[in-house]
Order: sequence, then structure tokens, then C-alpha cells
Amino acid sequence: MLDHIVRPWIDPPLERAGRVAAAAGISANAVTLGGFVVGLAAIPAIGAGEYLVGLGMILANRLSDGLDGAVARVRGPTDLGGYLDIVCDFILYSGWAFAFALAEPLHAIPAAFLMLSFMGTGASFLT
Repeated sequence: MLDHIVRPWIDPPLERAGRVAAAAGISANAVTLGGFVVGLAAIPAIGAGEYLVGLGMILANRLSDGLDGAVARVRGPTDLGGYLDIVCDFILYSGWAFAFALAEPLHAIPAAFLMLSFMGTGASFLT
């Protein structure tokens, strides 16, 4: 939704970082999985009410999600990489919603509805 506003600012540095990472032998899948681990760590942080810590981890994950694409454009995209990227993203999206339900049980119903919508979107991507 905000891509057309943000892309001109974030794409050039991500593309440069992607070239550096690819030249260092780092694969796009390694970036995806590293970002996934960081994103997973946001779940207990948010669940414990450490929202700023969780936000930092989510932002780091989103940065890695942009970086993995930049690396893939240099090294060449793969079907496995595309699949891994979307699966990790949707696991995290649902996990982050779940984290808010953990932090505040009154948010469980909205979090469940959000997870339901993610599953519908995810299923349409993967079919």
C-alpha cells in the first residue's frame, strides 16, 4: 500500500547490500532463515509485553525480507527460495498476531481473526 512511497528510498541501499552479501557468498535462503529466526524471537518479546524489543525484531526481519530479494536478484532466484520466503513470512505474520493475544488475552479474538485472514491469503499464494 505504501510501496510506491517507500521503495525509492529503500531499494537503492538494499540493492547495494544485496550485491555485497552475494559477493561474500551469502545466499538469499540464508538471509531468509536468519531473518525468520529474528522474527520468531519477536513473539515471546511481544507476548511478555516488551513491545519495543518486539518492534525492533520485526523491523530487522522486514529488513532481511527485503535483503533476501536483493541477494536473489544477484545470485538468481530459485523456486525453493520463493517458497521459503512466503512460508516464513506467513508463519511470522500469524505468530506476531498470536504474540499480541499472549500479551493481552482480551485481544485473542481479533488476533484469531487476523490469523484466519493470513491463512486465506497464504493459501491463495501457495496454490
